[in-house]
Formats: sequence, structure tokens, C-alpha cells
Amino acid sequence: MDRLRVTGYHRRLPHLVADEMGFFAAEGLEVDYHITTFAPDHNKGMAEGRWDFTLSSADTMIARTTTDGTDYILFLQAEEGLSATLIGRPEITGISDLSGAVLAGDPGDSNLDLIRRKIMRVGGIGEDAYEVDIIGTSPKRLEALLEGKVSAAMLAPPSSQKALDAGCTALAEADDYVPGWPRTCGWGLRGWVEGHRKLVVRFIRAWEAASDWALNSANRKAALELLMATGGLNRDRAELAYRQLVPKAKINRAAMQTVIDLRIELGVYAPPHSPPERFYDTSYWCEATGLLA
Repeated sequence: MDRLRVTGYHRRLPHLVADEMGFFAAEGLEVDYHITTFAPDHNKGMAEGRWDFTLSSADTMIARTTTDGTDYILFLQAEEGLSATLIGRPEITGISDLSGAVLAGDPGDSNLDLIRRKIMRVGGIGEDAYEVDIIGTSPKRLEALLEGKVSAAMLAPPSSQKALDAGCTALAEADDYVPGWPRTCGWGLRGWVEGHRKLVVRFIRAWEAASDWALNSANRKAALELLMATGGLNRDRAELAYRQLVPKAKINRAAMQTVIDLRIELGVYAPPHSPPERFYDTSYWCEATGLLA
């Protein structure tokens, strides 16, 4: 068995299925998965080669490539769409109430922090009108929100549901502002990925098999039950996560362009601007699936 060191924020449905149904084992892979809780640590560890690759946002990869100059390459896209909500404390009734407030954040210039910037700007509040406390991932942001340390936070399930159950207020749904977001993707340092092509292809093949299994209508009920049992999601959130699966983990060029466009719009991607093809390589996926990109 070949061991892969992989990181990310949650084990997504194909990962759960690949473990449960033996798709990783069938490819001779042992996936050692590290759950990260603080984006700066994730980004630093990735740049240092602490893990072989990550299963996380394409936006994070594009941000670190274009801002930090770290040479990453993306090789699969697992999910498309955002399951995240801007949630305020019970006394917050609308986005306008957040002027002058302290909000929870994580990376600062990418992923959900970037979506928060978009939501706040549409609501008429620029970055100079509120403060951001870089706290960590959704569970950490939820803790700060419930303790009253921040007035609002972008939260993903199940943290978002816990906040709402505690009486907090849903202010905006991320997917309404940036639809078609490439949320969970496989990417790593270009040098490592290119030097371990066969391993990456085997991982993609296992992930594709798990995605095919989950999206087979005969397995839908079992897949949803697996999500609810291991992910702490209620039925509605599990259904949403299921709908966001990308068939065969195929990379969507248009989704990558969405990230680039938003980063340009919000002023966090300085020119010259590259086309999406700079950031991904479909040849690994083609080799794994036997299909054309």
C-alpha cells in the first residue's frame, strides 16, 4: 500500500465512500487525512510540503499562487457550489447592522473571507467599515460568534445550523452571490504532483469510482445516510452537499474563471491576469478516467 498525506477542512462524500467501499484500497492507497482548522497554517504547511496535496478550495490555490508565488497545480474538482451562510448574532437583523462591527475570518484574502467581502460590498459596506478577527475554520468562528466575541461570521454546515439553532440570524447565503464556486478540489505543489503522477492518477481513479457510486440512484439513500452519520449534517444540508458533487470529479474551466473574475473584482488579484488553464492540468484526470477533458 502506498501512503498519501492529504489535508483539508472536511472529508467530503466521495472520500467517505472511497474509505467505506474500499475504492482507495482497490488502488493500493492508504490516505492519511489531516483536518486543518486554521487557513494560515494550512497554507504554510502546503507551501512547505507538509502534506502531499490538499482537498480544498480552488480559490485558495489561485490566491497562494498569484499572491505568494507558490507554484501549485490543480488536478480534480470534487464539488461545485457553496454551502455557507453569513450569520449574525441574534441582535443583528441585517447586513447594515454590521457597519463598525467585528467579524470572524480565516485566510483573510480567499475562500469564505472573499465571499464575505462580496456580500458586504453588495450590502453597501466596504472593508474599511468593519474589522476582521482571523480566528479559524467554521467551528472556531461559531465558538467566537456564540461567545459574543464577533458580531457575524461566514459559517459552513454543520456550524451554520448550530448557530441558527442557538437563535442567530441568517443574513445572506453565499451561493446567491457567487454561484458555481469550485469549492473542493485536489491540488498540490507542481513539483510534487508532476513527480508522483502515477500516485495522483490512482487517487483520481479511486475518487471518480466513489463519485460514480454515490451518484448512482441506487446508492443515493446510502450516500445521504453516510453524510448525515459522519458529517453531522441534517437531511436538507446532506441533500445540498449531494447535489454539489461534480460527476467524475471533472474540472470545470468556467468555475475556475468565476474565481479569477471575483478576485479581480475585489482587487486581490493584481495584473497581469492569467487564464484558468495556468492553474490546472487535465492530463491526470484524462489518464485516470480514459475520457477527454
